[in-house]
Amino acid sequence: MRTPLSIESVLADRYSILKLLYLGTVGWVYLAIDQTTNKLYVLEETTTDLNELQAILTKLNLRHVAQYQDAIVDFDRAYLIRNYIEGRSYRELLEQQRIFSETEVMRFLKQVLSILRSLYRLKIAHCSISLNSIIQREDGSLILTEFTQAHFAETFDQDLYYLAVIAIVLLTGCEPKDLYNEATGQWEWQDWESVDPRIVKVLDRMLSDHQRYSSAAKVMQALFTPDQKDIASIVFTFVLIGLAAISAYRLINHLSNLQPELVTPPIAIKADSAPPETVAQRSKRLNVSQQLLSQLTEETSQSSEALLKQLELLSKEARRGMGTYKRVNYDAWQSKRSVNLSNRAIETLTDAQFVALFPDQQGKMLNPRTFGQVWYAIAFDQTKQAKSELISSQMSGTLKQGVGKVYRSQFKQGQTIELSLKAPAGQIAIWMFSAEASLIKNSNQSTWSGKIQRSGIYELIVAPTSTTPVQYELQIDAVAH
Repeated sequence: MRTPLSIESVLADRYSILKLLYLGTVGWVYLAIDQTTNKLYVLEETTTDLNELQAILTKLNLRHVAQYQDAIVDFDRAYLIRNYIEGRSYRELLEQQRIFSETEVMRFLKQVLSILRSLYRLKIAHCSISLNSIIQREDGSLILTEFTQAHFAETFDQDLYYLAVIAIVLLTGCEPKDLYNEATGQWEWQDWESVDPRIVKVLDRMLSDHQRYSSAAKVMQALFTPDQKDIASIVFTFVLIGLAAISAYRLINHLSNLQPELVTPPIAIKADSAPPETVAQRSKRLNVSQQLLSQLTEETSQSSEALLKQLELLSKEARRGMGTYKRVNYDAWQSKRSVNLSNRAIETLTDAQFVALFPDQQGKMLNPRTFGQVWYAIAFDQTKQAKSELISSQMSGTLKQGVGKVYRSQFKQGQTIELSLKAPAGQIAIWMFSAEASLIKNSNQSTWSGKIQRSGIYELIVAPTSTTPVQYELQIDAVAH
């Protein structure tokens, strides 16, 4: 693959490169500005014969297809030039949302299949359908871009195959490499039982090497046209229900006139035990993408099942954001926090719970894309849920799920603090600090004594070292000198 052009490169003495957007199917895609008009354009690098592409572009006067203005050659590279479209690609949407609902994917398929049906009427195959080549505008409509490999054709099953791959990626939140088994040559995504079996059947056929649909119209018919057999069975079922209801009504009226009153003994019905939940099903239920789960598993000694068990302790909202968190999100949470706790207290609570959940990660540099995402999810919950109480001479409670507790009080310079902890050995850690001084740091000692060097508000944090519930009693005395 060729190296991308540098920013501010000028092509054809006219188009100045502003930004590298992504690596397309056959080349790089750039955002550029026309120096003669100051309009924004997107340049799509191509290796396909420009004569055929230009013949295709002249036919692309379709509402939901990008408008192409020109095709140029600069040195040994060829580019298609299209209008810039306000919106977000499905690659961007996936990174923000991770998993799409069945309804959202069906809406997506309906729009894209409609676009492809219009192309196929013109005998044009796209051949570059990807998450990047489909853009969703603000009004929800879709635009198909990146015609860098388009050609006149009689068969279009390759497009339908790529579209099915995108659909299962959106449904599962997993990348194609995580769903395709190279050893068997099969796409393994069917564990997601919440997907309508009819959709599963259609997508599997689109992915098949030998039974693919020959046109977008046939896929639309399979997905969106009710089965006549199903309609007949529904009508027949309602007829039977109606007859049963009428018969039951007559029987009840007849029985009501009989003496003595009939007493029907209760019948014990044993419910069928539900099959055990698979890792894939649990991962989807918890809004944890299969890709992230796989990466986490590679970085820890814990199994996927154990990881999901720990992640289930976090809130649904916190888990939903995993994969998208950045430092800027954390800073925003802290700036909007209404509870009177310091940033250091939130970070300490987060660190403590993180280590309690994932002890083998203690002391490690966290990858911001894997366990760093888990840390941010915990911080999200701590920011929303953490509260503080005033320090008193006697404090007690039960700590669960690795979640600590904060106490606050003001102490004066010169006071001697004497602290006594009653708890199972090694199961609780303590911190005590102010904005300018640190007295106790991650200590599991049962007693501690020290002098306040600087006056101020001090925060005392008690946190469990595991997710096992642990009871504690804490006594603190402040002696003035």
